[in-house]
Amino acid sequence: MLLRRSIRFSLLLLTLGANQAQAFDLLEAWQAARMQDPSFAAARAAAEAGRTKNLQASALKSPQLTLNAGAAGVSNDNKITDARFSNAQFVGGTSSNKGTTDFRTKTDGGLDLNLNLRAEYALYDASRTGAAKQLNKQAELAEVQLASESQQLMQRVAQAYFDTLLAADVHANLKTQQKAVAEALASAKARFKEGDVAIIDTHETQARYDLLTSQVLEAETNLQLAREVLGDVSGNRDAPLAPLPNKVDFQRYVSGDMQSWLARAQVNHPQVHMQQLQQEIAQAETGKFQTRNSPVVNLVAQAGGERLQGYGGNDADITNRQLSLGVQLTVPLYNGGMRDARYQEAVALEEKALSQTDSARQKAARDARSAWMAVTVGQSQVKALEQAAHSAEVKLDSTKLGRDVGDRTTLDVLNSEQELHNTRLALSRSRYQVLQALLNLSAAAGELDEARLQELNQIFSQ
Repeated sequence: MLLRRSIRFSLLLLTLGANQAQAFDLLEAWQAARMQDPSFAAARAAAEAGRTKNLQASALKSPQLTLNAGAAGVSNDNKITDARFSNAQFVGGTSSNKGTTDFRTKTDGGLDLNLNLRAEYALYDASRTGAAKQLNKQAELAEVQLASESQQLMQRVAQAYFDTLLAADVHANLKTQQKAVAEALASAKARFKEGDVAIIDTHETQARYDLLTSQVLEAETNLQLAREVLGDVSGNRDAPLAPLPNKVDFQRYVSGDMQSWLARAQVNHPQVHMQQLQQEIAQAETGKFQTRNSPVVNLVAQAGGERLQGYGGNDADITNRQLSLGVQLTVPLYNGGMRDARYQEAVALEEKALSQTDSARQKAARDARSAWMAVTVGQSQVKALEQAAHSAEVKLDSTKLGRDVGDRTTLDVLNSEQELHNTRLALSRSRYQVLQALLNLSAAAGELDEARLQELNQIFSQ
């Protein structure tokens, strides 16, 4: 098992250290994640469902056509008394006397067939207009949510990518320390045999080597886990990653001052945009119930007929046909207070949405300010750590020289080497944090898209 682990980890190191021209860079990782990540696939499906809201809104504004048909066995007895006719000759009256008569139609067992076609078009319906507006806003909201999910996926991919690179840096750093301590241990043992140093140097160096061996094993595990996380989101676990160059001019990727970023964030942050749409949806809901007794006016066309066919010898056959075109007015007069209650609810929800929009703007400003500070302070920290690393190199050279002349011990050298490696590791971590902060700043302003990611990805090809 240990052999398989060693072989697998060796292959992982080979992929991480492969030729940069063939490397799997940040942009490629994002493009792969768009097709691979299940969370983003769910977001795409939700957006596709949201787009149908526009079709639903159009349907509400279109004519409604209904066909009703039925058949039933019936018994019917229809009696009319004192029916009056203007033509008296049909009922035995005189020209001066309009006649009256009785009618009766009876069917003891028959078949009743009916067919009715109704077309209806809303000329004025506040509720339907408000519902259509809400559906259009919901479709727009679905697109904004997809854009937000896209930004979040970019941030997740970048974080996984940088975590993997940092884990590789930690492992390489510890391996270099382990190699240096191993050389120091061999030297201390040789010098002890010659009587040049005390046994304490050998023991201290051995303890440092054993500790580093444990840390290297932990670093190997962390590196494999980081690569697995990147593999989960991108679907690629084997391709070599593009490393970050030693020198990066981060400032060229930041334009404008903090206030301009804050202003853009309060307008363009995806959460602000989504909350504004939710507010407009709530306003449309209020409009649907604002006029308590708002009438509904429909243009109605109707065609149909009914036939009652009797099967007995004395049963009547009755046929009715109807064709109409007109305007129908419906006015809600009283429904138990439901409309008033719905209006009060809509007003309260509109106030809630308005407050949530203000809260989203505040949070967007906080996110932008935090990212801006991380970028600006991070750049200063990178410069300070670069200088600290140079100073640690000079100190290590001086300590080695002091050891050679007897002024410093092997432990002093090991401490200086560890200080140098810790500084280099802090520098690597700070550089990745600045890159992530650049992405977060763009996301806070609603400007993190593939073009922005491609711009930052150029850092890895320098």
